[in-house]
Amino acid sequence: MSDSEMQMTEGKLRKEINLPLLVTVMVGLNIGGALFVLTGIAAGQTGPSLFIAQIIAASSVFLSLVAYMMFTSAIPTTCASYRYAKLFSRPLAVAAWIVLVVGIGVGGMPLFTIAAVKFLQILIPGIPLIGTAIGILVLFYVINVVGIKPVGWVQLGTVVVLLIALAIFIGPGIPAIKAENLTPLFTGGAMGLIVSSALLYTLCAGGLFGIDIGEETKAAKATIPKALVISMVVVVVFYLLVEIVAVGVVNWKIFAGETLAIPAMQFLSGPLLGLFVVGGGILACMTTINIIMTLSGRYFLVFAEDGFLPRPFRNINRRFGTPHWGLTLGLIISVIAVVVIPSLQTMGLMLNFGLIFVVTLVLLAAYKLPKRHPEIYEKAEFKPKQKTLSITSLIAVAINIFFMIILAIALKLAFVIFIASALVGIGVYYGVMRRKRHA
Repeated sequence: MSDSEMQMTEGKLRKEINLPLLVTVMVGLNIGGALFVLTGIAAGQTGPSLFIAQIIAASSVFLSLVAYMMFTSAIPTTCASYRYAKLFSRPLAVAAWIVLVVGIGVGGMPLFTIAAVKFLQILIPGIPLIGTAIGILVLFYVINVVGIKPVGWVQLGTVVVLLIALAIFIGPGIPAIKAENLTPLFTGGAMGLIVSSALLYTLCAGGLFGIDIGEETKAAKATIPKALVISMVVVVVFYLLVEIVAVGVVNWKIFAGETLAIPAMQFLSGPLLGLFVVGGGILACMTTINIIMTLSGRYFLVFAEDGFLPRPFRNINRRFGTPHWGLTLGLIISVIAVVVIPSLQTMGLMLNFGLIFVVTLVLLAAYKLPKRHPEIYEKAEFKPKQKTLSITSLIAVAINIFFMIILAIALKLAFVIFIASALVGIGVYYGVMRRKRHA
């Protein structure tokens, strides 16, 4: 695969994202509405050892950073996750792309939008669920069409306020921790700890997809690796503190299956509680919706360049420098999902498999890279030793596969949808390749 093939959009998309903006992009992808919901579900599996489960989940992502920093310091590109995955297997990369489209467009973005509206209904009772959800999607669509710089500045502002909301939870929460709530530590045994870790993996892995705007990042070869490390450290520190407070201020049995509002009510009240539950919850959803919309436009753009979508989706808006047709398709899919699909939760949970699948393909590509594509490996500004790259990548792959097996047992229907989507993707790849050969 040549450099030109990896960077087909070079010179069209505008380089507007600097280090602070990229860090907030990655932080926003990680800290989404799932933080407010998944922590309670995970606590129900493992009890006070919730923070240990988070450390296990984060370990795979930290190991993955070696491969991701190597790739992005060599060839930063648009839709990098998909393009790097192609270096390992083109059919599986296309399968992963279909899985992401289903998980993000049909599940993730609509689900986060509905969650944001439900938080808004606390502030404004009686506002329509579907109509407001569509309005939010259109709002972020317009922001994304206008340009990547507005996207970045909106992300910076919302992430800063979101982190302040989390700090409001952590600061007063630490003194309110009761030692008796932290024992016994492992209430769910080894299996509960593992299931909890698998659920929490996606709270860390989402930020890895910030690399997908590589061609719109200034000094990308240096900026993206720095942003990966900074954002991951920030996110994991906040997660651990939030989780320790959550299981420390209230018995885990009360918190199990509930949102972070339950422990927050033990030590917050009035405006501070409102800011955390409503402001934090809404902005956690909004930061994720904003960047998922951004990524969806780039995914359709690159997929069109590979011949899997009609040529108009390759167009970049001359005025704003954005893939307007790809963004429009992403909006249409999400609006249809909001209106038509009665339960988005299963589709959203399927995204867990999609994230792990894509990251695993990138790691396998990194493992094979020094021998298959030595020219890419040699040009990396961050170039780990081959042994280090191999060991970290393979350990992370093993952890990811183990997590997928655990999730497949726990989320059977979501796993079936994931497999079906992947098979459709493989069918699409071979169907297009067959048509090209006979053209």
